[in-house]
Amino acid sequence: MSINSSDTSYNRLADEKSAYLLQHKDNPVHWWPFGPEALLKAKEENKPIFLSVGYSSCHWCHVMAHESFQDQETANLMNEKFINIKVDREEFPDIDSYYQQACQIFIQQGGWPLSVFLLPDLKPYFAGTYFPIDGKEGHASFKQVLTELSRAFNEDNETVLKNANEVTEKIKEGFVPNEKVEFEGHFPHPSSIAEALKQYEDVEGGGYGTNPKFPHFPFLTWASEQMLEGMINKDQGGNHIVSTFEKMLMGGINDHARGGFHRYSVDNNWKVPHFEKMLYDQAGLLSALSRFSLLYPSPLVFDTIINTLDYLESEMFSEEGFFFSAQDADSEGQEGLYFTFTEEEFEDLVNKCSEEVSNKMDDLKKWFEITKEGNFENGLSVISLNHSLSNEIFTQDGWEAIREVRKQILEERKNRIPPATDSKGVASWNFMMITALVDTMQYVQIDVIKKMASRIFNNAVEGTYKNFLASKDETGMRLRHTTTKEKSLPYFEDYVFFTEAQLRIYEITGNPVFKDNVIETLHFVLKEFVENGKALTRAKSTSDLELYPNQDQNSFDNSFKSPLSTLTGLIRRVSVLAPEEEFSEKAKELVEVVTHECLKNPLAAGEALRSLTYPEQAYRVVKLPKSWLTQDKFIGFMNYFLPRFVLSYHEDGDDWQICNSSSCELQGTGLDNFIETLRPSPPEESSNDVPS
Repeated sequence: MSINSSDTSYNRLADEKSAYLLQHKDNPVHWWPFGPEALLKAKEENKPIFLSVGYSSCHWCHVMAHESFQDQETANLMNEKFINIKVDREEFPDIDSYYQQACQIFIQQGGWPLSVFLLPDLKPYFAGTYFPIDGKEGHASFKQVLTELSRAFNEDNETVLKNANEVTEKIKEGFVPNEKVEFEGHFPHPSSIAEALKQYEDVEGGGYGTNPKFPHFPFLTWASEQMLEGMINKDQGGNHIVSTFEKMLMGGINDHARGGFHRYSVDNNWKVPHFEKMLYDQAGLLSALSRFSLLYPSPLVFDTIINTLDYLESEMFSEEGFFFSAQDADSEGQEGLYFTFTEEEFEDLVNKCSEEVSNKMDDLKKWFEITKEGNFENGLSVISLNHSLSNEIFTQDGWEAIREVRKQILEERKNRIPPATDSKGVASWNFMMITALVDTMQYVQIDVIKKMASRIFNNAVEGTYKNFLASKDETGMRLRHTTTKEKSLPYFEDYVFFTEAQLRIYEITGNPVFKDNVIETLHFVLKEFVENGKALTRAKSTSDLELYPNQDQNSFDNSFKSPLSTLTGLIRRVSVLAPEEEFSEKAKELVEVVTHECLKNPLAAGEALRSLTYPEQAYRVVKLPKSWLTQDKFIGFMNYFLPRFVLSYHEDGDDWQICNSSSCELQGTGLDNFIETLRPSPPEESSNDVPS
C-alpha cells in the first residue's frame, strides 16, 4: 500500500539546521536527510535513490526546486518510484565530490544542482545536474528522466547493476593519468610554465580560455609571487597577469558597491557574473591581492581589498565569531536583481551625488558602462568599469567620482531586498579566511588595511576555535566540519587548512601554542589521511563507516585551492621549522605524485605550483626575537618574506638567524642589523629577488 504522496508530513527536513535543506522542508517531495534511515528504507523497499545535492545560494538549485520539487505531479512521481535524499554539499563535501565524479563520467560535466540516481547500496547508475521540468531543445524533461530511470531499475536491473559497477570502478581508478611528465631539474622553471600557458591567454578579456571564467586565485597568487621573485618577467606572461587582475577588478565579477567577488563570470570579459558570493572566493581574492599589491600598488587594488574586508566584517561575520558560508545569487526570486540597475535608476542615484560628480553624468555612464539596453536582462546593467577608458578613470578627479558613485549605489541598494545569507559556518573555509587575513596583514603596505585585517583576524581566531574545535587529546585536534552538524567525519580539507592557519597565526603572533598545534596536527594528517602516496578525503579509520567509498585527493584546485597541494607546501615549510620531525621523509611519495600530476594542467594547479616551484633546499627558517613583533619597523619589513621563508620566534635576547634544515647561514644582532643585512639592493643594481 503506497503512502499518499500529497501528504507533506513525510518530508523529513523540518528539523534540519541547514538553510538549504530548510528551503525544501515544505516541498511535497518526501525528502529524507542523508543518513542510515533513508538508506535502510531504500533497501527494505528495493527502490532506487534520487540524491539531490546543492547549497542554499545556488541559482539553478532554486530554479529546479521551483519547477520540479514544488510541483505536486512531479513530487508524486518521485515519491512513488524513488527514495529521495536531499544533501547540502557544504555539510557533506565528500558525498558531493564523489558523485560529481560520477556526473563527469555520465555527462562530461558537473555542477549544482547535482542530480544522481543510485542503487540502494549507493552506487550511481545515472547522474546529471539541472533537469528542466519540460523538455527543451531535444533534452528530456525531468519527469521523463524519472520515469525512464525507474523503468530501467525495475525492468533492466542487470544492465543497471553492470553500469553502476563500471562507473564505481572508473571513479576508483581516478581521472588523472599516471604517466610522469619529463622535465629537467627539480621542477620546471616558472618562466617555462608561464611560456607554456601563453597559448591559453585571452589577450582581449584577460584570464585564460573562454567563458565561463573563474578567477584562478591560487594560480594568480603563484604568478604574483614569482614576479616578485624575479622569476617571471613582463614578457613571459607578467603583463598578462597584471592585465588579468586589472580587468577582473574592474569587471562586474567584483561587487563595486559593497565589496567581495561573485563566483564566476558568464562572459569572457568579467562583466556579467553568476551573482552568488562564496566565502572561499573572498579568501582566495585576499591572498592573491595581498601579493599583487606589492607589484601593483594602485587605488584599484587597495580599494578592492578594503571593500572586501568591509564586506566580510559587515555581512559575513557572525556574532559567534565565525564567517558565514555564502550569499545567494537571487533576490525576490530573480538572479542579480539586487546588484543591477536600469539607466534611469543609475541617473537618479548619480543626481544624488555632489554637484561636481553629478555634472559628470555622461562620463560616468560611459565609465560604468550603463546603457538604455543594459548588459544583463530586462534593460538592467551590471555595475562594472570600462577598462578601455582606464586613462580617464584613473585620474584623481575620475577615481574620486567613482568612489562617490559607488557609495551612492550602496545607499540605493539598502532600499532593496538583499539576497539571503547562509549563516552556516564551514571549518575549512573559515581556516582559509584566517590564512588570507594573515596574508593581508603581512603583505599589504597600507596601515588602514593592516588594522582592518588585524581587527577581523583577532575576532575570528577566537571564534573559529570556539565553533570548530570539538576537542583536543594526545593525538591532536578534533574538528567539527560545520556549525549545522554537531558531529562530522574527519575531513582532510578541514585538517589541512587548520594546520595552515595555525602556522600563519604563529608567524604573525609568535605564540608557541600555534606552532605546537601545527606539528601535532600535521602528524595526525600524515597518519590518518595519507597512504601509499595518496591522500584520502576522510580519515582512514572511517573508510568502512560509509557505503560510498573514501576517495583519493588530487592536486587540482576546484572551487578553492587543493587541500593536497596545500599539504605539500606545508610539509616543505614545516620541515625547516621543525626538521627533527622528518615530515619530508614521511611524505616523499606523496610529493612525487603531486609533482607529476599538477604539470598536466598547471593553470588548474596553482597551489601545487606554489608548493613545488622551489626545491626543499631553498626553504629557510628565519629565527627572530618575539619582541620584534611589537615594532612597526619589523612589521613593515615582513612583506619581504614570501612563503619559502618561515618565521620563527624566541624570547632570548636580540639575536637573529636564517637557517636551512641542517645549518644556519646568516646571523646577527638587532633589528637594524637584520634589515640592513637583508634589504634588497636598489632595482638598478640587482633583480627584485628577496634574500636567499
